[in-house]
Amino acid sequence: MSDMSIHAIVLHADLLAAEDDERAPQTQFVAERQVVFLEALAVTGSVRGAARRARVSHQTCYRARR
Repeated sequence: MSDMSIHAIVLHADLLAAEDDERAPQTQFVAERQVVFLEALAVTGSVRGAARRARVSHQTCYRARR
């Protein structure tokens, strides 16, 4: 028999209330990080490079664009 472990259901971040957000602070795309990202993007033209400079993932930046 295989071990059937129970996994928690993960909701999309947009569905969580702000006070329920337990993500690490460095993964939150707060206004300060958005400013750093946009300034770096204007200079470099690279989403990945600008995301690295703002200390967020490039996926977070693309997700915020939606």
